[in-house]
Amino acid sequence: MIHYGYFDDIDITPEFISIGLFENAQRRYAEIIVEQIKDKKCCVLDVGCGMGGLSYYLLNSGFMVEALTPNKNQSKYIERMDHTLQCHNCKFESFSTDTKFGTVINSESLQYIPLDDAFERVERIITPDGRWIVTDCFQIKDHAQRKSVHALELFYQKAKEHSWNIIYERDITLNVLPTLKMVNVYVDRFLIPLSDYAEEKLKYKKAWLYYLTEQTRNSITGKLKKQVSLIDPEIFIAEKKYMLFVLENHRF
Repeated sequence: MIHYGYFDDIDITPEFISIGLFENAQRRYAEIIVEQIKDKKCCVLDVGCGMGGLSYYLLNSGFMVEALTPNKNQSKYIERMDHTLQCHNCKFESFSTDTKFGTVINSESLQYIPLDDAFERVERIITPDGRWIVTDCFQIKDHAQRKSVHALELFYQKAKEHSWNIIYERDITLNVLPTLKMVNVYVDRFLIPLSDYAEEKLKYKKAWLYYLTEQTRNSITGKLKKQVSLIDPEIFIAEKKYMLFVLENHRF
């Protein structure tokens, strides 16, 4: 599973994050989700399952699981890896099933789904006493650089409008921040210098190609800088919160 991970030691420096520590953070992330599952016998739906990491963790922990992803390549990968894991290849907004799930999980996937659609769809497929677990980034600043994530205040508003009760919430921003710091160090110390080196080499080895592609390279460089800013830990913590929510619907 590849996601932000969860570090118990929020003060760990990125230079000391080994592969083993990163894998442990990934596992801890899954553990804090599993801790919130109340119904251990009813099927769990992993929405936006990616390559199936969390789904497999749940399966190995004894849960019945179904996965969902709109990405065909991810779905095909899961089918090749394990035929016991049912993977629905569709958007969550159009997902239809007769199954009622005791738990629905949106792990870093809610940001891609319109909130009204998400609330309404979960209500249709969850058991009366089921839980909806959400872990994701939420925007807390009006003029954030990345506006694709949902505003935190809007999430609270929609939960109230759709009669969902937030029974547990936890700000885990500081626990996921070490991953951003680690990626930022890698980009700053390795990726950008290598890109600069390649550009300088092109300039002296193939000057004609360097000037011919100048406009394209400037466009790519601009996009790269924008992407790098999105993983800047200081910008992230100023504009976003990473939240864990557990919801139950009191309309039932």
